[in-house]
Amino acid sequence: MCENLDKYIKKEDFDCIGQVARHCDLDKLCIATEEAKIFDVIELFCFDFVDDVLNNWNSEEDEYKLLICGGKYTDKQGHNHYLLGFKKLWVYYSYSRYLLINQLNDTANGNVEKRNDFSLPTPLKEITDFSNKYRKMGLEVYKNLLEYLKENSEKYPHFGNCKNCGECGSEENHTGGKTKKMTGFSFTTITK
Repeated sequence: MCENLDKYIKKEDFDCIGQVARHCDLDKLCIATEEAKIFDVIELFCFDFVDDVLNNWNSEEDEYKLLICGGKYTDKQGHNHYLLGFKKLWVYYSYSRYLLINQLNDTANGNVEKRNDFSLPTPLKEITDFSNKYRKMGLEVYKNLLEYLKENSEKYPHFGNCKNCGECGSEENHTGGKTKKMTGFSFTTITK
């Protein structure tokens, strides 16, 4: 089936993020989680760190439980904060991609848009706007995680330990919170 949905993220993790219907296409959700992992999460944090997090996904260590699931923590100055968590970051980016992927169905006749008498498809512009909304929320979760990780880097030995990762602590330049946006569409205005 889908390693991401079997080992890391469950359909229920999307319940408070976006509307994944009871009859959601799990194959498309799997594609979205894999694309988000490769093109968003690894781009943000580098493979070494993401691999370390995935290897500690079910760890009993409090540091990894907090990092993955989020929760309240106290910084070194004694102030309380709320960490949103690695899982939430991955879910936001996955849902952003799922919104776009879910619009088309692959058939023997090529990609088609399903229609019936009782519903109309949402215009692509609106879908893209919603997708971008969830990407922006994912970026806010990233900033929250980054703030926590910079202050607690000694707890996570692979954080900042990768080439071209200036945003997360190494001396070389990195993407600075940018991911590979996927829409697959380019809009232009044609005039005569």
